[in-house]
Amino acid sequence: MRSTEPPTRTDGLKGSLGVTSIVLMVVATAAPLTVMVANTPLIISMGNGAGAPFDALVATIVMLLFTIGFVTMSKYIKNAGAFYAYIQKGLGRTVGLGSATMALISYFLILIALQAYIGYALSDLVKNFVGLHIPWWVMSLAMIAVTGVLGYRHIELSTKFLGIALILEIGIVLLVNLSVFMDHGVAGMDTTPFHPSTIMAGSPGLGILFAIFSFIGFEATVIFREEARDPERTIPKATYLAVLIVGAFYVVSMWFEVIGFGAANVMKIATDHPGDMYLILTEQYLGKAFQDVMQVLLVTSLFACMLSLHNIVVRYQYVLGRYGVLHRNLGNVHPEHGSPHVSSATQTVASYVFLGLLIVLGMDPVTQIYAWGATTGTLGYMVILSLTCASVMVFFKRTQNDTRIWNTAIAPAGGLIGLLACLWIALSNLPSLVGGDNANSVAIGMVLVVVLSFVIGYVAAIAIRKGSPSRYELLKELA
Repeated sequence: MRSTEPPTRTDGLKGSLGVTSIVLMVVATAAPLTVMVANTPLIISMGNGAGAPFDALVATIVMLLFTIGFVTMSKYIKNAGAFYAYIQKGLGRTVGLGSATMALISYFLILIALQAYIGYALSDLVKNFVGLHIPWWVMSLAMIAVTGVLGYRHIELSTKFLGIALILEIGIVLLVNLSVFMDHGVAGMDTTPFHPSTIMAGSPGLGILFAIFSFIGFEATVIFREEARDPERTIPKATYLAVLIVGAFYVVSMWFEVIGFGAANVMKIATDHPGDMYLILTEQYLGKAFQDVMQVLLVTSLFACMLSLHNIVVRYQYVLGRYGVLHRNLGNVHPEHGSPHVSSATQTVASYVFLGLLIVLGMDPVTQIYAWGATTGTLGYMVILSLTCASVMVFFKRTQNDTRIWNTAIAPAGGLIGLLACLWIALSNLPSLVGGDNANSVAIGMVLVVVLSFVIGYVAAIAIRKGSPSRYELLKELA
């Protein structure tokens, strides 16, 4: 028999996360070093070349516009439900639950993608450093176990690891930036990336699209609401800081990358060296030893991102379990650690099962599992962001709780326009982004997964409304 009483705050998750800890979680999920190594070559080669820093600036502005409405509405969201709590508040319980399942599946697919990629990267690292060949899937399964242990424990343990990994990966990128600056000087700060002719060259839309992808996971600020110290103050401050820090880091670092290679050469280098472009830059300005260090830190960056995404997925399941959408045991809290331990263990098992199936099928960890999983998950993520913008505008239009037109209408509308434009660009170019002989079929499959992930929750909400009105009424508490 499911309880129809909403859970109380006292039996929720335990923690005293401050602004710094939450910002670390968010920035770690963004994985700045992974973005510089893996994403910037795509922004440059498939976008507008030397205009990459401008693309990052536009993406930052779009995400900042989104954040203004997001933060304004945060005071009316009282649980760890994240984006779908916002969507339900403005667009209703059926759309809200549809977005919840879409978010859960999208993040799960991105998590699986990262678990495969880190196995490949770690296997390659061990082979290069000690000459020992260990199958990628062995490394992946081991990393899932480590993630599961950290996710099972108190949230503060995860933040300590993430903090150390994040400081190291940001530190080495800043060293590269400093070295480029010292080599070129103030006079060498080429402003070509911000010239109109550079910005409009190639495909700036695709460049901005990949730049927005680099912000994924910043909703972690509200996901950790129950574990935050003074959430009414901590969550808004952490959200703004996370977006501004990540955005400034990308703009400056991509600018120095263009300067380091030269605006005239950067497109060719990105096309010829998509996998090791940033490693080449590091060796050129800091030497071989630092390139080796960066390879190690790339693995820790991937792991930090994987751990942070694990925590996000776990808390989605936790909230849905507490409110009777998923099995209620997922909403249990560990008596000592104050963590969603059952949800964490369930997610660990799910990763083993799903990734194990892909391993048995013989799928490639990078070109198939990572590329397809990350792309599909990111499409769902952008739909959720768009729905959240719309929900913010509808909520404040209906309730008039806040009459500041900039915060409640203009800024979220600007964010929505930017996100929908990028989503349209992504869908229009999806087969070419996927690549391969079966690109069209794979692209159609990705879109179907995103659509079905929403339909599952939407239909479930309708079924709950008809079959169990008391449980449907309880869904109000999700927002």
